[in-house]
Amino acid sequence: MLEILAIGYFTKKIRSIAEEKNIKPSKWIWRLVLTWFGVEIVTIILIFALTNTDIDHGIFMAVLPALLLAALSAFYTVEQLKKQPDQSSDKVNTHVIEG
Repeated sequence: MLEILAIGYFTKKIRSIAEEKNIKPSKWIWRLVLTWFGVEIVTIILIFALTNTDIDHGIFMAVLPALLLAALSAFYTVEQLKKQPDQSSDKVNTHVIEG
């Protein structure tokens, strides 16, 4: 449940930043969601592989760091969006093709 709330929070943050910069937010939202779940799954697999624990007994110890790393990846995605240059909506093409 907390995971869904966190993804919702970061999605709203990405949408507002993207609108300020005149960037389509869909690319960044997809990037957020895919990296969130990718980091989470890879972290859980690595923890179980490295600690050699039973899934029933070690699930909490695997999920907690996975959620923390997934949240860090979402924060990193938001920070990358903040570094993107502003896209002006009335951008005029100044290149002239000479023939």
